[in-house]
Amino acid sequence: MTIKLKNIGWIATIFSLIGVFLNAYQIIWCWLIWIIANSIWIFWAVKKKEWAQVLLWTIFIFANLYGWYMWTIL
Repeated sequence: MTIKLKNIGWIATIFSLIGVFLNAYQIIWCWLIWIIANSIWIFWAVKKKEWAQVLLWTIFIFANLYGWYMWTIL
């Protein structure tokens, strides 16, 4: 089964929105959801050969990891 590139973008968008919702309610799982969303965005950007976007989403993953770490120790 092949998932179209357009559908991958929608899946990443849905995960991103879920991450925002979870963050708004201060649910720690928002970080994991955002890491998943950003990973999907990286896959999408690689397929489109959008290297600046790959860099951006990679930096966001590191920011998510840092945020998750800081949230758990504070």
